[in-house]
Amino acid sequence: MNEQASDHWEGLRRLCRQLRAPDGCSWDRAQTTRSLTPYLLEEMHEVLEAIAANESPRLIEELGDLLYLIVFLITIAEEESRFTFAEVAEGISTKLIRRHPHVFREPGAAPSPAQAGERWEAAKRAEKRRRGDRRGPLSSGAPTLPALLEAFRVQEKAAGFGFDWPDAAQVVEKLDEERREFGRALREKSSAERTRSIREEIGDLLFTLVNLARHFGEDPERLLKQTTRKFQQRFACMEALLERKGTDLEEADLEVMEAAWQQAKGEELTAPPD
Repeated sequence: MNEQASDHWEGLRRLCRQLRAPDGCSWDRAQTTRSLTPYLLEEMHEVLEAIAANESPRLIEELGDLLYLIVFLITIAEEESRFTFAEVAEGISTKLIRRHPHVFREPGAAPSPAQAGERWEAAKRAEKRRRGDRRGPLSSGAPTLPALLEAFRVQEKAAGFGFDWPDAAQVVEKLDEERREFGRALREKSSAERTRSIREEIGDLLFTLVNLARHFGEDPERLLKQTTRKFQQRFACMEALLERKGTDLEEADLEVMEAAWQQAKGEELTAPPD
């Protein structure tokens, strides 16, 4: 860390301590590591939104907000004599060196990104065994991850063991198989069995779609976010078209809305690129 960066970092830590001081801010003084959790989640998602939008000024701001929350959490821990910034920094530095032997201990031919990822996961598993962690090899380090992201990570870990479809074409075949099984679930005679089967098959379809996205190198969480935003924008356009025709959205029937929806979709296709 250069001197200027170090000054800014220490200045941020001093600022946090000042806000937590008796003559500081009552809100900041009232916070705990637990009370900061929702803000941490919110700021993380705002960072992800800024990355998706590819907006550097916004990303600078959101990373700053996230960085401050990390400083805030460490400051509280230091006040409670739980751990220090030095321990956090030393812990992550040691782990990064340990998990990159091809850089720090055994320099040689550089592994591919996929090989480096596999080595990282292998090192994690070895560390878990040494700690006596008995969770399964596909256990999630963060069970509260969004479901799509958790499925993606679990599939990546399985692929690290070689348990994976060889190519995307076979995932498409699996998707077709799951669609057929969903069709059979719809034809179940028993109402209770039908409900159970439908739930299970929808889950299988979602899991397979995540696998398909992974095989194309895409993040399913980001893809679904993009599609949801597109749906929101098109729905707003549909509402505006109905209003121009003197029809309230609440009063329009499905046929009228579908016609406006198709018009909104057509306007998207003819709109000039940004």
